[in-house]
Amino acid sequence: MFAIQPPQQTAEPKSSKNCTPNILPCRIHHDGPVNSLDRYWTPVSDEKDKNLQTAYFRGRKLRGRWVQIPEGYEGVVASHTDREMPGTTDNASVSGEDAEQEEPVKILEKQATFGGYVVWGHEMIPAADDPFVKGVEEWVKFAEAMHIEHGQEEQAST
Repeated sequence: MFAIQPPQQTAEPKSSKNCTPNILPCRIHHDGPVNSLDRYWTPVSDEKDKNLQTAYFRGRKLRGRWVQIPEGYEGVVASHTDREMPGTTDNASVSGEDAEQEEPVKILEKQATFGGYVVWGHEMIPAADDPFVKGVEEWVKFAEAMHIEHGQEEQAST
């Protein structure tokens, strides 16, 4: 399990940045900043539909579809840390060899937030049933169904 926390304070405070993640139909063996990003990546919005974009990456045409994060939710870019949350339960009260050890809660540091992302396809706009396009909506519905309380479940079905 993970817990998301703001970055630890350094000499100068960091404010949470806003970004736009892009899901590209390729594998790039680089993880970090790129100098002169405009040289490599200049997406252009479609004149008819601002949710559609076109870009060229290494000479290949890519078509993109903007996917909005549902209202009430926020996308987060986080990085792993070696820190763990302090224990919240007392495992000493559970006795016996069958008692499961509770898995530690790892801390992720929040680097940026986003309200939507762009899914890219080779020369074609990703379809509405693309896993990355419909994935957020399905996961939100699934999470809401998992966290509905029993009394609310009966009200929702009526």
